[in-house]
Amino acid sequence: MTEETIIALRNYDYLVRNNKLEDVELDWESDTLVRGDGGYDIGLLTERGFTPATR
Repeated sequence: MTEETIIALRNYDYLVRNNKLEDVELDWESDTLVRGDGGYDIGLLTERGFTPATR
């Protein structure tokens, strides 16, 4: 598994574990990570430091 994949999985895991599951969603058509009432570019999941899990 690549380091980028591991970082993305750790970030996503953190978001799911620390929010309501229904508040975290991946919208593949728009490349958006939907969280609560907002959204982020899905590519941020691969960024170290996006969540405390990858700092």
